[in-house]
Amino acid sequence: MRRKKLPTEVAVGSRSYPIDADFRTMIEIEGILFGKNISEEQEAFAREIMQYTEMSHEDACMNARYYAAMDLFYKGNIPDDLGEAADKLLWFYSCGKEEPKGKKPKQPVLSFRHDFDYINAGFMQDYKIDLLEIDFLHWWKFMSLFAALHDDCKICEIMGWRGADVTKMDKEQKKRAREMQRIYALPKDIPEEEKERQDAITDALLHGGDVDAVLRSGQA
Repeated sequence: MRRKKLPTEVAVGSRSYPIDADFRTMIEIEGILFGKNISEEQEAFAREIMQYTEMSHEDACMNARYYAAMDLFYKGNIPDDLGEAADKLLWFYSCGKEEPKGKKPKQPVLSFRHDFDYINAGFMQDYKIDLLEIDFLHWWKFMSLFAALHDDCKICEIMGWRGADVTKMDKEQKKRAREMQRIYALPKDIPEEEKERQDAITDALLHGGDVDAVLRSGQA
């Protein structure tokens, strides 16, 4: 099989732009785009956008989030065509996968930030990679390795408990599953709607779904 070169730049218009392809940057970008809170700087930029456009506060905040995310992604050199630039960011975030596969999960099973210690432990167990010390790991490679973690990794066990369908269990199994779901519950300060969208994004990333479609449906 021919070796596939992982992208470190994207084409926007007629130019190629270097990008920050490290997994840590993409996790930070994920937090900017989908996190509950917006920074003071982003809020100020949103107010400025509203002064010159007829955007709602919600849409202005989303635009401010995207601008901050693109500033990281393009290393401070954001292309003039912001629409195409944002599309290329989403394309890269989804690891270049465009065709939807799989279904949206019924409940959230993962937060890269909240579960990072468990994820790192899995990488150390399976690949002898310490995510806290590695200088660079391409986002696409990170996601590929994450998707291939063995079932006996703690993070896989946790995701399994969070996504367990208790309706098909007997009384004792339900009791056990609900207790484990309580123990490993994700932070409750994230709105339920946002939890569902974050997990839908994660499911799309892991199973080749259309992340762009998930994001756009959340903005409708």
